[in-house]
Amino acid sequence: MTAQASAHPFSETQWRRIHALLEDLDERQVLWLSGYLSGRSNAPGPSAQTTGSGPAVLIAYGTETDNSRHLAECLKAQCAEHGITADVQDLASVRPRQLTKRKHLVVIVATHGDGEPPEPAHPFFEELAEDATAPKLAGLRFAVLALGDSTYEHFCTAGRTLDVRLEALGGQRLIERQECDVDFETPAREWLAKVMEALPRETPLPVANTPSLAASDARAFDKQHPLETEVLVNQCLSAPGRANPIHHLELALDIPDFPAAPGDAVGVLADNPPQQVAAVLDASGLSGEQPVVVDGLAQPLVQALRQHRDLTLPGGRLLAYWAELTGEAKLKSVVDNGTRSQRAFLRRHQVLDLMRRHPARPDADMLVDVLRPLQPRLYDLANSLDVEEDTLHLTVKRFQYEFEGRVETGIASRYLLDLQPGDRVRLYPHRNARFHLPDDPRAPLILVAEGTGIAPYRAFIQHLARTGRHTPCWLVFAEQRFEEDFLYQLAFQEARRRGVLERVDTVFQVDQPNRALADPLLDHAAPFIDWLKRGAHLYFCGDKDRLGDTEARLREAVDERLGAGHWKQLSKAKRLHRNLY
Repeated sequence: MTAQASAHPFSETQWRRIHALLEDLDERQVLWLSGYLSGRSNAPGPSAQTTGSGPAVLIAYGTETDNSRHLAECLKAQCAEHGITADVQDLASVRPRQLTKRKHLVVIVATHGDGEPPEPAHPFFEELAEDATAPKLAGLRFAVLALGDSTYEHFCTAGRTLDVRLEALGGQRLIERQECDVDFETPAREWLAKVMEALPRETPLPVANTPSLAASDARAFDKQHPLETEVLVNQCLSAPGRANPIHHLELALDIPDFPAAPGDAVGVLADNPPQQVAAVLDASGLSGEQPVVVDGLAQPLVQALRQHRDLTLPGGRLLAYWAELTGEAKLKSVVDNGTRSQRAFLRRHQVLDLMRRHPARPDADMLVDVLRPLQPRLYDLANSLDVEEDTLHLTVKRFQYEFEGRVETGIASRYLLDLQPGDRVRLYPHRNARFHLPDDPRAPLILVAEGTGIAPYRAFIQHLARTGRHTPCWLVFAEQRFEEDFLYQLAFQEARRRGVLERVDTVFQVDQPNRALADPLLDHAAPFIDWLKRGAHLYFCGDKDRLGDTEARLREAVDERLGAGHWKQLSKAKRLHRNLY
């Protein structure tokens, strides 16, 4: 960046400060700052109103990883710059009938599992799907941004379903639906720009001298701007010889007011293992020192592959590029035969399988461009920061799976379990408001956990003990063996002794092969039902399949004793909290 002193009205000292600041900003921060300064230049003073002449817009998001929420907040900031008032709400807090009072709706929603919407958004989708309860939306103009993963069969199904349903209820599209893969940033940004063009407005009115939510804190940490922290402890909690061991990690937290409450998580930006990076470089014939650009930043290819690109799961763009590069008829046929053919092929190949079985010499920048972004992994905090404010605790299980006759290990769990004290980790806070403690301190808590799902409950118990909150608390926990796998046993026994935990029940599946996680609650059905009558909140954390089976059995028992549909009423009352993976 060069400066021409004669072109600006600043003193030399002011200009040096401005120049130094701009040199330190990335492209996203510069773009936000330019919009903010533009708004300030039109504002007559602190009394300026934030209301614009355009119609109010509801920006609703459904997310489990915060990508949708971040995009929603970016759109709100753009609306503010153009004098358009906009509300951002989680779909979990939106009732379909509220849409009848809106003229403009923008929905940004991800798809999870087998075409499901994010768990918190289930009530909204269910109510909207019911003809008896769904409102008529003839006066609504809407737009849907669907996020998904094209390697799954039900790609963007949640967004597609919502888009079709809103039209069926009488809504009119503001612009066409956009479907985005895991590398969503560029197409999502372009779609948001089209939304801004389509929203009706007059000349932008003055906006208040207040930064937007998307950039209100210069020290905010997110996926693009992670906190780098030091590993203090990496301790095995389970049996040493176990195939999928569970570790307890403690990470240094050297900043005040890290925004995380009990029930929240951190997103960990894991590195690919060095041997996997070396294998990709070897298979491609490229030098790791070759410069490439990732998200506008120049860096060596080896760094881009280690920190920013998924070297395990190939996507459709890599497959198409590789087919063109090799010229092989087999690969071209897979690409030409459409999405179903591509998914079938990709389910049998990882990145290195494709590169080794179909050798080619890619361009370094093109390779980085067509590889999928390396996604962060979420881990629940296992401590309360109001008790241990200078460390973050994680509970991590080595994830292993079979793939084409071989055993593979998950990227993030391998990375975390291999860390040594003194190593550095990049992470950012992830708010999980639906898994926080209830506002009512008298509401009993029933905490159901499988395996590492115990982590947030350790944070809950620490918080309850520290604050002296007299909340009846019942813990139900399942693992493999009592003697080797009772995670945080001493801490929970001490909480039981002190009365912070009123009841503790365990199921150890190897020791008790015929016993299931739901059994302790069903065996004590009378107190279980009594706690529900007293307003208990139920929390489920851990493996999605096992907890799903547990919830199904409990739902059947509750509906039998308290009346059909009672479990659904618990969900509507926000007394069911799920954190499943």
